[in-house]
Amino acid sequence: HTKFKTYSENVAYLSPSSNVVTVDLSSAQTFICTATANITHFTLTNAPKGSTSFSLRIDQDSTGSREVGIDTFKTSGGSAIPVYWPGGIVPEVTTTASRKDMYSFKIYDGDNPTSAGLFGVVGGQNFA
Repeated sequence: HTKFKTYSENVAYLSPSSNVVTVDLSSAQTFICTATANITHFTLTNAPKGSTSFSLRIDQDSTGSREVGIDTFKTSGGSAIPVYWPGGIVPEVTTTASRKDMYSFKIYDGDNPTSAGLFGVVGGQNFA
């Protein structure tokens, strides 16, 4: 008889503040962000040394039409972190009210995010 271990991740809830969302990787690996305003960029903090991944769900609020810079990540010092997408095509975030998009990101060198960059994939878009 084999025992299976349950796998789970911490979930953190995020909201924009002055059009910026802070993604603190020391608090969770899964994030749910409600777009209550346009989001110009995401600030990535506390990336662990080496490799890690995280998921980000973007929820449009009941108003919708919120623009989200899903391709714009920065360090806490304001340096740009490049985001690489399959085929080099940046996805368009769904702007329909009350819809949800899912994105996953992988970083291979948390000590050097500005040179290592993030590798992003779309998990799904326009969930009702």
